[in-house]
Amino acid sequence: MHPYLITAKPGRVRRVLTVLRRWSVRVLALLVMAVLGAVVLTVRCARPVVNYTATRLIFLELWAAQRLGRPPGSGFVGAGITDEFVREFHRARQHATAGSPT
Repeated sequence: MHPYLITAKPGRVRRVLTVLRRWSVRVLALLVMAVLGAVVLTVRCARPVVNYTATRLIFLELWAAQRLGRPPGSGFVGAGITDEFVREFHRARQHATAGSPT
């Protein structure tokens, strides 16, 4: 083995490819973060619209149920989901504070 092979620098093409690879990964990471930010912003901006629409649909269902003389169906489903959420929230809160000195 020749001693100059140990200290030889990589060629110009290899160095250029390394720099291109490094910058392409950085640009790709920046694009991924920008896309995720746009998705989160869109979801957050759409949330009030979704809440308003859901409220109006609940009132519409209640009005239709009153006119037809039948019980509203979403009330049963929504109550079950709410109860399960409350149980899970309290369970998680109890487990989180169980080991902390208070």
